[in-house]
Amino acid sequence: MYLLELYQNNYSKDLVLFETLEEGRAFVAQIPGYTLETEDGFEVEYVKPKQLPDYMEIVFNGNIVPLSRFSFDPEENVEIIWKEISNLSLKNDKMIEGATKIDAYVVNNDEVKAYVEAWEAIFRKAKAFLENKGYEVDRSYFGSEDGEAIVYRKKGDQDWHFLCHLDPLFVEIEDIEGYVKEAMEEMQ
Repeated sequence: MYLLELYQNNYSKDLVLFETLEEGRAFVAQIPGYTLETEDGFEVEYVKPKQLPDYMEIVFNGNIVPLSRFSFDPEENVEIIWKEISNLSLKNDKMIEGATKIDAYVVNNDEVKAYVEAWEAIFRKAKAFLENKGYEVDRSYFGSEDGEAIVYRKKGDQDWHFLCHLDPLFVEIEDIEGYVKEAMEEMQ
């Protein structure tokens, strides 16, 4: 199922739900000023609010959806965002479609468990390595734009030092001790 979201200037409106993306696009194609383009290999959809009438009704499968140009800033396009939503009323026996936000990054649902397990395992290895070298280790910056990071300090020192972000590249590190040594050298 696909949820149609209209987004403009930090305001979003979940409008309607469709069984298929094709149905959804047939609906939005009826909106004056609707545009579908490809930018850098990605499909981008939007509505130009200046082309909307004061008031209109779109009839789709007998449902009437009101729209008005007065709902939007006429100077900026209204982004059309399709959110794929799993219908849990239907028996499925498999992972739901979509992705899950893990700190600052989005991971496909079928990869979340392995990602989180690898993330934590590598963090524990880096932490153990640093603690064996006489450092205190902590995690900081959770929720920041670049995500959570490892910080460290010599036991007894007041100043913490940044080591690295716990990003998707961190999860792929094979030689964590070598990586930590190199990162610490770069910080000096």
